[in-house]
Amino acid sequence: MKDWQSHKQQCAIHLARQVKDAKRQHGKDDVQVAQARLDAGFAHLNQGRFKEAERCFVEARRIYTDAHGADHHDVGRACHGLGITYCTSGRYEEGIGLLKKALRIFRRTMGERSLEAGDRLSDIGQALMDQGQLDEALERLEQALDICTEAGGSKHRSVARVLSRMGNCFYKMGRLDEALAKHKRALVIHRIVYGNDHPNVAASLGSIGSVFRAKGMFVEARAKFEESLEITRRSHGEKHPSVATVLCNVANLMRQQGQLDEALEMHKKALKIWRRALGKDHVNVADSLENIGLVYADQGRHAEALERFGKSIAIFDRALGVDSRSSAEVYNNLARTKQQSGDVAGAVESARESVRIYTKLGINDEWSQAAADLLRELEGGE
Repeated sequence: MKDWQSHKQQCAIHLARQVKDAKRQHGKDDVQVAQARLDAGFAHLNQGRFKEAERCFVEARRIYTDAHGADHHDVGRACHGLGITYCTSGRYEEGIGLLKKALRIFRRTMGERSLEAGDRLSDIGQALMDQGQLDEALERLEQALDICTEAGGSKHRSVARVLSRMGNCFYKMGRLDEALAKHKRALVIHRIVYGNDHPNVAASLGSIGSVFRAKGMFVEARAKFEESLEITRRSHGEKHPSVATVLCNVANLMRQQGQLDEALEMHKKALKIWRRALGKDHVNVADSLENIGLVYADQGRHAEALERFGKSIAIFDRALGVDSRSSAEVYNNLARTKQQSGDVAGAVESARESVRIYTKLGINDEWSQAAADLLRELEGGE
């Protein structure tokens, strides 16, 4: 996709036209309208427009329920989309509840061991992983892997997706060798299913590179990131958001190696792409500003770092709502930077805000624990 911004705008217009046409042809409460709403919901979700996605999925669920009853597989599809939207927005309790409802519907309508049931178990595992419930997440993912392998075969794309998620879960657990093995298996399947130049192949290479980076294997990590970048550029061109994602991976590697000026330049390139492609209020823009702030903090440029962190939180609040997991992470970075600058009182305030949000969301992982540890350290030094 050579001009992502143009495509994104055309896509939004096209989706709105599809819904309007369906209403005109079939009536506003017809299942064809629900399908158009569902398609629009997933498109909005993929582009980071969570509020628009929520509205589409809620409307689709209402129409399908009225038309088919609450246990129809179309209602399950709408619950699935809405659940993913809520989980992505940090509304885990609501989101996981909807994903479990979708799983129950698919088990009844498609079968206990169907691919659809396996995919929904995989989604629940991802949501639990995002909450930091890693052991429970891994259990769900192992169940999903067993079902998807049985239903689709060992080389099915659903199997690759579960393997990738298991790799990410092992990564979060610090079990890096197991993470690497899962990502390598996923890469093999992606190459078989999609060919060597597909974005899913690039994503698998990026995941492998991240594990190599965590293992301190910087040369191997850089090689995987470069291979991922080449595929992404061939697939999408220079200005696609996926290119920015790979640039961000390379920049994080540079930062870890102490190449701060180079890392900063790379992060700024990623930020420029994301702003142009997704708009100034997208979560990826907020992530990019946070990354730039981290580099500034490493350079001792505390005021510039704090400014970037503040802008990042403001975007997360607009895009995800207040008290998101992403904002909690930035508040922790704010606290550390204020501590480095000598503003202990400000650091305590930011650390408390980070811990409050993590606690409210029920998140218990390495990030929430790091925030709690920092708060105890700061309060002990007051």
